[in-house]
Amino acid sequence: MISTLRHIVQRVSQANTVEQAMAELVQLTRAAMHTDCCSLYLVESGTLLLSATEGLSAEAVGHSRLAWGEGIVGLVAEREEPINLADAPKHKAFKLLPEVREEAYRSFLAVPVIHRSEALGVLVVQQKIARQFSEEEESFLVTLASQLAPQLRERALTRAQDPQSLIFPGQVAAEGIAIAPARLARPKLDLVQPEIAADDPEKEWHRIEQALLVTSEELAELGGRLSDEVASELGILFDCYQALLSDPQLRQSLQASVADGWQAETAVSKVVCQYVGQFESMSDEYFRERAADIRELGQRLLDQLARPGLASSAPKQPVILVAKEITAPMLAEIPRDKLAGIISFKGGVNSHAAILARAMGLPALVAVEGVRIEELAEKTLVVDGLEGRLWIEPTDEVVKAFRSLERGLEARSERFRKQLARPCLSADHQPVTLLLNAGLTSEERVLSKPGINGIGLYRTEALFMAFNQFPTEQQQERVYRRLLNGAEGKVVTIRTLDVGGDKPLPYLPIREDNPFLGWRGVRLSLDHPDLFLSQIRALLRAADGLDNLKIMVPMVSRLDEIQSCRRLLEQAVVELTEELGRPVTAPPMGIMVEVPAALFQLGQWWQWMDFASVGSNDLTQYLLAVDRNNAQVSASFDSFHPAVVAALDQIARQSEGRELGLCGELAGELPGALMLLALGYRQLSMNTQSLGAIHYLVENLDLSTLPPLRQQLLSQPDGESVRRILMRYLESLGVPELIPGSAR
Repeated sequence: MISTLRHIVQRVSQANTVEQAMAELVQLTRAAMHTDCCSLYLVESGTLLLSATEGLSAEAVGHSRLAWGEGIVGLVAEREEPINLADAPKHKAFKLLPEVREEAYRSFLAVPVIHRSEALGVLVVQQKIARQFSEEEESFLVTLASQLAPQLRERALTRAQDPQSLIFPGQVAAEGIAIAPARLARPKLDLVQPEIAADDPEKEWHRIEQALLVTSEELAELGGRLSDEVASELGILFDCYQALLSDPQLRQSLQASVADGWQAETAVSKVVCQYVGQFESMSDEYFRERAADIRELGQRLLDQLARPGLASSAPKQPVILVAKEITAPMLAEIPRDKLAGIISFKGGVNSHAAILARAMGLPALVAVEGVRIEELAEKTLVVDGLEGRLWIEPTDEVVKAFRSLERGLEARSERFRKQLARPCLSADHQPVTLLLNAGLTSEERVLSKPGINGIGLYRTEALFMAFNQFPTEQQQERVYRRLLNGAEGKVVTIRTLDVGGDKPLPYLPIREDNPFLGWRGVRLSLDHPDLFLSQIRALLRAADGLDNLKIMVPMVSRLDEIQSCRRLLEQAVVELTEELGRPVTAPPMGIMVEVPAALFQLGQWWQWMDFASVGSNDLTQYLLAVDRNNAQVSASFDSFHPAVVAALDQIARQSEGRELGLCGELAGELPGALMLLALGYRQLSMNTQSLGAIHYLVENLDLSTLPPLRQQLLSQPDGESVRRILMRYLESLGVPELIPGSAR
């Protein structure tokens, strides 16, 4: 059964067109179940359209329809459950459609096709003899429908488009509008190579060494090009590549593979696939995205082995870069003035490409559905980085509308940029602290603006990922010193190492059944006080004479964890005071509030810490028991859920008179920021692209009038109600720029 299911799913996924995919489905299902007829009805315009059949009238395909709840097929769709009948014409819901010619069929089995609670259609098998389909047959059809539901949804998206302009959905990785011809990324060799033996290990190792050398030189040049265009700290990204290429463990693994008698290509494939598998198995989205970068390196090595010296020519006009999975080196290969936007069929909003796209101001879509990459070749595209849509060969009217929208966005962005030149004060002159979330770059150009008070969250994981072993105290100090110096006196809150469990370092592999509840954050740091002390000492050295450092500890759930971190900080201060021969001052130390246990203890913890910052992403995830990176349940991840609103309010109430901030994605959304301000938060940390809009919001708000809004929010029964209230409030301000989607 499993092999048959796999065969059908594979054949459907490989079909070139929607029609071919549906035809393959009904033909193969009919043959696999030895039935006389198999048909597929898909939901279209509120009805069930006969979209493919093997056994009914071919002329009825695309024409014959049933209303929702009409006939047995309509009943299956309405109830969202299978119906298995030995003699269908005797069922009270049976409806004969003369044009489909099904008079000869009696036995009937139909199952709904459902994807994430959305009914997509009904899959039906029929037979001329009157018999009940067996439990095994029903189970087979139900399983088949569930496995094919995602593909049928994706393919169905192409059926109801504007006949003159095809439109496909994607996730917005970077906002904006781009209109330009598509440029497909240079075709890459499949990372999975056939196993081919070789009889000269020395020759094969020499080929690999050459490929490593040339790839390293190529990436160094590309990294230098990117660093000039964006911020200097983005060199860390390419340092990660270089560190992996020079990793002794990688080289030893490759050398051992050729010593075992494998060809260079086979050795690279085996070793890199193993690395990719390790990263793809991680639960944390950010680190899981790193698998794409390692895959990129492997494919570049294979490219050098197969086609040494091959380089792609630069485009002569601006293009939209398209690839199955965009990587940073692909972006670097095209001059910035010739790159209008990017489209990635895979990847997520935390991929390196997405991070770079935001830093470079490039409109970007990822996880685009419903179209094949080869269908975009030489086509004019529109990247709608507001509503998450890709337009192919848009009409002149559509292009004109997007050009107008683009001008409006540029004007609004310029208005927002000017906002940051002023201190962030509300309409009733109350100050609100706006901070920047940073990781790969400190965004010095943004940080210099008077409206930005500093960095509210600097993630140190990227630094540790750039090395093939734990970075030394001196190596850490250099990076931290550059960061603190670049802030020019503005506060920089650096989060101590937040790895372990769901995001282990390559040189600290961890295997856990439930990593989100495992050995991570402060738990790992306190189990390895030597590593924690090394990081704290590096931070203290880097901050010497600057006085703008704050240290924040992640994943705290117990008081003794805070007390232990405080003791280790004091120990580091004493050690450095003795070593330097002058007093060293301890910087403020705080925690991230992201574990539900903190909700009930925060009031008692304040005497042990100087500040706190809510990590709304993880807090929401833990409160709702929803993995936001799991596509099956991500729709249930709701930052406006009443429980989340109540938790945020409780944290604020326990922190009155104390320094409290929030550094999750919620702070960078207009409705989210409004909610936080209403709950009493006055320190918000967010990504670069959100700063101007939130600054603009604050200037147009009278904060003294928000308490009634707080009461309204706390009394709502569900997240949708909370959203509606926030949207109505934004609309009531009478400022179009503050209404999400108003630019359209």
